[in-house]
Amino acid sequence: MAQSTRKVSIARRLMLTLGAAVLVLWLMAVGISTAIIADEINEVFDSALQETAQRLLALAENGLEGRETEARSLAIGRDHEDHEEYLIYHLRDRNGQVLLRSHDAPDEPYDIPLVEGFFHSDGRYSYTEASSDRSLYIQVLEQPGHRVEAIVESALGLVLPLGFLLPLAAIASYLIIRQSMRPIHRLRSEIASRGGHDLSVVPVENMPVELMPIVKDINRLLRRLDRTLKAERDFVANSAHELRTPVAAAIAQSQRLAAELGDSPQRVRVDQVIQALRRLAALAEKLLQLARAESGSAASDETVDLLPVIDLVRDEFERQPDKANRIVWRDPPTRLAAPIDIDAFAILLRNLIENAINHGAPGGRIELFVDVAGDLHVVNAGPVVPPAELQRLTDRFARGRQAGAGFGLGLAISAMILRQAGGDLFMRSPAEGRGDGFEAIIRLPAGQG
Repeated sequence: MAQSTRKVSIARRLMLTLGAAVLVLWLMAVGISTAIIADEINEVFDSALQETAQRLLALAENGLEGRETEARSLAIGRDHEDHEEYLIYHLRDRNGQVLLRSHDAPDEPYDIPLVEGFFHSDGRYSYTEASSDRSLYIQVLEQPGHRVEAIVESALGLVLPLGFLLPLAAIASYLIIRQSMRPIHRLRSEIASRGGHDLSVVPVENMPVELMPIVKDINRLLRRLDRTLKAERDFVANSAHELRTPVAAAIAQSQRLAAELGDSPQRVRVDQVIQALRRLAALAEKLLQLARAESGSAASDETVDLLPVIDLVRDEFERQPDKANRIVWRDPPTRLAAPIDIDAFAILLRNLIENAINHGAPGGRIELFVDVAGDLHVVNAGPVVPPAELQRLTDRFARGRQAGAGFGLGLAISAMILRQAGGDLFMRSPAEGRGDGFEAIIRLPAGQG
């Protein structure tokens, strides 16, 4: 079963979790508050019913004393301006006959027993109060749904602000989380800036306490890597350096032996030994260049003129009989400058020219030129390199199918030097404007002139 590749964001998870927590806690608070409000509303409304009934009964007793029939007929027959009433009442005698009523009350009383106290039926809350002699009963009723409406409106008053506060809480959470995540982003940037040429420890200043164990573990790992890589580079450099003298001595002794043998049949074998020793010496030189490239010394704070370096490298090849007159410096510019170590630039240019000689067409010319963008091109004729092989040629010991006399290190060393200096190496095959060949493009670091 294929594993999920979905990326999980801590910030997003925190925002969603905090938002859900705020929503749930707010709704819980609304529920508890609504229950408390409902209880208080019931108490207030019950008290209002009771007090209203008591006040109305006292007024009714005084108003009806000695003239009950006249008062009843006048009260029932009067016209009242229509308006909504939350409370209605019926004044009834001991037989249940209605003596007085509010203008919004029905003519016939509700089925409420003539018993003092609260009564609830069909969604109506009522309270009945009796006179001292039980001759009069006042029944005050609350319109149905009035309490529910009050409770619902109170609950909505608590819930509706959530619609405004939740987005504000989300924005506030985002800003707070973003601010809190800055140390993590800073730590990530510090780690991303580290590499084979920069294994310095990550600064622990201003790091949160939660990140300190991670930073300490990373620093321990960086120290171990630095010691391991330094030991590896030192071993390569020392081994290559120590090989120079014995290999040179072996070549000299072999050449002397070849001279003494003259035309002897053993001369062929001695010549093969000399070629193997020369190849070993060349490999030692490449390993020394690789160790220097890995040391990170290619970058320079000063912009230097590179034209003398190019002329010097060309002269080195011109002095070799089998390479004379093969390097063509086409339309050389008056100035080519960049912030790069001149020795490192000489190494990378020498490797690119050697690559062109070793893998290009036998006896073919190698062209050097600078384009309008200031990039230096090294072009040679030869077979086309497939795109798949072209992409891996800058790997160590990577060689194309048309393997020549090289070791698969020249392009890797050149690319490494340019990356350290802030430039880059591009390759294409076939070369621009032709159907075959190979072209290496040196993109010099910023500051070139």
